[in-house]
Amino acid sequence: FKMTSCSGTFDRRDGVQDVDTYVELRDALEVMGFSPEQQSDLFSIASAVLHLSNLSINSIKGGEESEIDYENPHLEPILQLLGVTKKNLNQALCYFKIEARGQSYTRAVQKEKAEKGVEALIKATYSAMFDYIVRSINASITVKKTATSKPGAGGRALTDKGNAVIGVLDIFGFESFKVNSFEQLCINYCNEALQQQFNLFVLKNEQDEYEREGIKWSFISFPDNQDVLDLIWKKGFGILNILDDQCRAPGTTDKTFANDIYQKLTGKPRFEANFRQVGARQFGVFHYAGLVEYDTDGFVEKNRDELPREATELLLSSSSGFVKELAEIISSSAAPEPAKGARAGPKKSVTVGGHFSKQLAELRAKIDLTSPHYVRCLKPNGALIPDH
Repeated sequence: FKMTSCSGTFDRRDGVQDVDTYVELRDALEVMGFSPEQQSDLFSIASAVLHLSNLSINSIKGGEESEIDYENPHLEPILQLLGVTKKNLNQALCYFKIEARGQSYTRAVQKEKAEKGVEALIKATYSAMFDYIVRSINASITVKKTATSKPGAGGRALTDKGNAVIGVLDIFGFESFKVNSFEQLCINYCNEALQQQFNLFVLKNEQDEYEREGIKWSFISFPDNQDVLDLIWKKGFGILNILDDQCRAPGTTDKTFANDIYQKLTGKPRFEANFRQVGARQFGVFHYAGLVEYDTDGFVEKNRDELPREATELLLSSSSGFVKELAEIISSSAAPEPAKGARAGPKKSVTVGGHFSKQLAELRAKIDLTSPHYVRCLKPNGALIPDH
């Protein structure tokens, strides 16, 4: 499949066989309460997105319009697995509706835009399936409320037993590759936030305790990275906020985004944009772990990550109840943010960066309510073999 062959790596170096992990996966799903029918639905969607990655689009009418390749051998599996018709699939990917003066008009899209629609459909469908799996697992391990008799009362009361929980968070590692894009900025932003939380909890709290108990110790200074967090997300001038403004304005591109951050952020602490970087539409951020250089190519499109309305309608028209359920998840996650205040303007569309930042804030708030214990993980060697 196109999706699984992009990296050029086809063999595992650790000796693990996919057939073994598949059996373990089925066992784990069963333990978590997934019925055979639910498991079949999950694997059907995983197969569908793989086949979708191989779907081809043809240009027609001199390149002004497009249509799905009806001779593509992956088309029939897509239709069967998603429970949609050939006509509806073509309509969802190669056409769009516009509303004007109470009238609805249908317009064709060119090949390139139809291919972007396929990619958006793949990402949205797979993401919805991931959300479904997480919700299902959380539901299966959540302590249920139990009914107990109240002394002197005729009825029964619901009480919570076992409110204490243990959560496991697998923290990202800072990423710095040859080419760093929007994904690396989000990952490194998360790292910055969790690093700050670690510093405050482990280092600062430990030193405060020494002072309270009168223990002799040497002060350990550690850098505060709040300025990096502000650079990335502070309202008004944070990189992701500037990106959001660009994504909501008409006619913006990666070039206008790059020019905007150069204008607003040049001279700010932790930000770098030298002549070479400006010429290549790049910028640098001095993270807690060191300097990472980002390429703005693709930032605007990745942050919008818009799924055409027609694609959601396609999934809602499916003959599969599970596909319809995923479509509902997609619709709810793509709903615009509610307006705030009596004079609030129109609802703002949710961007990837905005959604990520909101989830990160919720995660930090949840961690603040816990007593964290940190486990240091070591990567012994790049070869992934013992005694090396």
